[in-house]
Amino acid sequence: MKQLQKGKKMLEDKLLRLYVKAACFKMSSERGDTNFISIIIILGIVIILAGAFIGFKDKIMEQIEPIINGFQLKKPE
Repeated sequence: MKQLQKGKKMLEDKLLRLYVKAACFKMSSERGDTNFISIIIILGIVIILAGAFIGFKDKIMEQIEPIINGFQLKKPE
């Protein structure tokens, strides 16, 4: 009788470990999907910014050029 109870307890423990392992795997697999979606969103933002910069590069350079030309380097004494 004790052998049967011991076997039952071992089986319950094994099933519980398998259940926890399966639940953890399901949670970790969703994280990969979220990372993939985040990468797609970031790539979209970068492409939009690059397109805006290419489209307005002449206007941007006209505004930045006086600032850049205004820098003066001091000679060390």
